[in-house]
Amino acid sequence: MRLQLRGGNLVSTVKGNPFGAFRQQCVEAINYAFSQLGISNVDVILEVPPPVIGAELAFPSFTVAKQAGFPPRVLAEKIVEIIRPLNMRFIDKVEVAGAGYVNFYVSYPELACETFKAVVDLDENYGHLKVDKPLRIIVEHTSANPIHPLHIGAARNAVLGDTLARLLKARGHDVKTHFYIDDVGLQVSIAAYGYDKLGRIKPEGKPDRFIGLIYAMTSCIVEIWRLKKRLKEIDELGEGFEDERAKILGELSDWASVSKELRDRNPDLFDKLLEEINSDPNPPESIARLDLLYEMGDERVTKLVRELCNLCIEGFKETLERANIKHDSWDWESDIVWSSRVKEVLDKLKATPFVKVDGGALIFDAEQAANALNLKKELGVSDLYEFPKLTLVRSDGRTLYTTRDIAYTLWQFEHADKVIHVIGAEQTLPQLQLRIALAVLGRRDLALNFVHYAYELVRLPGFKMSSRRGRYVEFDKIIDEAVERARAEVVKRSSNLSEEQISRISVAVGVGAVRYALLCISPSKRMTFTWDRVLNFDQNSAPFIQYAHARACNILAKVDGLPENYDAKLLTHKLEKSLILQVSKFPEVVAEAADSLKVELLPDFTNSLALTFNAFYDAVPVLKAEPEELRNARLQLVNAVRVTLRNALNLMGIEAPTRM
Repeated sequence: MRLQLRGGNLVSTVKGNPFGAFRQQCVEAINYAFSQLGISNVDVILEVPPPVIGAELAFPSFTVAKQAGFPPRVLAEKIVEIIRPLNMRFIDKVEVAGAGYVNFYVSYPELACETFKAVVDLDENYGHLKVDKPLRIIVEHTSANPIHPLHIGAARNAVLGDTLARLLKARGHDVKTHFYIDDVGLQVSIAAYGYDKLGRIKPEGKPDRFIGLIYAMTSCIVEIWRLKKRLKEIDELGEGFEDERAKILGELSDWASVSKELRDRNPDLFDKLLEEINSDPNPPESIARLDLLYEMGDERVTKLVRELCNLCIEGFKETLERANIKHDSWDWESDIVWSSRVKEVLDKLKATPFVKVDGGALIFDAEQAANALNLKKELGVSDLYEFPKLTLVRSDGRTLYTTRDIAYTLWQFEHADKVIHVIGAEQTLPQLQLRIALAVLGRRDLALNFVHYAYELVRLPGFKMSSRRGRYVEFDKIIDEAVERARAEVVKRSSNLSEEQISRISVAVGVGAVRYALLCISPSKRMTFTWDRVLNFDQNSAPFIQYAHARACNILAKVDGLPENYDAKLLTHKLEKSLILQVSKFPEVVAEAADSLKVELLPDFTNSLALTFNAFYDAVPVLKAEPEELRNARLQLVNAVRVTLRNALNLMGIEAPTRM
């Protein structure tokens, strides 16, 4: 950045941020006026006025006027009087408005020239404003249990986490993406139990899909065994248990329906599993034993569980690669358990007054700790809210997920300045308890640099998911259908393409459509996944934006290179001005999305830019425009839009086809 005042000329250059140059010049102009008026120690904050005003930025003088002893309108007039004689490149005019606003109007020709230059010079890096002090950041995302394929809910996690990492990298941070393999716990033990009973057979088809079927079948068979056992106990007890008996019979009926569904998918597999499990005197007890042995690092059980998990992970990687997602590190929860880290955490927590033994279990009083350390305000929690107690270790010696997560997070902070966990909103309480535990361990700094990036669930109309029942919509199946639907649209719109082109574009459009649909709704809101919106070529979708990008590419493909002899003063159409303004703001949109961790700002911006460009495409001639300087200026504008759309799509992990 270069700022100076010479001979009445205020010069402001913010490299790679055209609108930022205008903004900074407005700030410097106001500060210069303050210096002339004897006003000091004022932070100049500019606002974006409503579109009807016509100005691009505004300074509200009310607070400063009160401090300086001026009526706001009078102060605004004095500021404007001082600023107007200055020769300011990016400021076209400055006016007093309302009861005390100073309105700034941008010089569109100068903003256009600055924007076009930045786009050409930076190309693929346009929009990537670098922070002054980059951080080492770990973004842990997806982290689905390795017991079934990634489903649509995990897909939202993966796409949000991947896009967040892309944005943070664009800001210059050193970002690493981690997948936390949750291989410790009853769910994995159930899958491993079933896999072992089947003799660890080779997967049929995609490995994670096969393991998911084994997990669902095992869960179903074991649950039916448990319910029948309880029903027999009730019958032996005699009268007085009619309500419980009726409830169990209802549950058995439900699970019988599930068992039929699962058996229909693979009769031989189900029957073999049923025979093996029913030969076990106590399957639930065997599963709990297997779970404990794995946590203790038993060699045979370790080999079994790792083999099962690796099969699932193989499938995960295949699915994620289709969605343009990769992880830098795959972290095993069991490695944390088997190291001394969990024990060290427990020993330190036991030394505090917030941990007690109750019924053989180790309990953490999160409420007492939060109050003693005055944490609630920092955690954004009401003083009236009372944290429930957290069980750290069960009476049988098994640790719980959050206990292990504390040790894992401490390990993450050994490699990062900031840690972001992309986890569903339903995990808000455990994530808060984790932060309280960090503070109790003397690492309040880590608690404040830890972010739970929460997101709500994905709803599919008329469908309720349950992994235990084998009912879920696979991420793979969503991609498959998206690509197939995209193919039909591509063929309908561009029948002259080759088969290879159709296939390539269909994949780009299908995958892009799914990613965009999972991004464009704020993570704090539940989203409903419907195909009519996901693959809408007419509004607010990846295909709509990709189509706008292809249109821009098509125009530029008809000229021999980008002409330099243009006159930006000729870009006077309201749609041209709107495009210049939007493209110039792109770097600040990316910066805000990254800094505030609001990935939804990016699809919002990109959709708006595509809307404006399509309107421009329909209303304004480019290749046939006259004079030549206007034609060339419009070609520069089209190129700026092309680069911005492409870069925005890339930040969302979406390919930008040059043909559709």
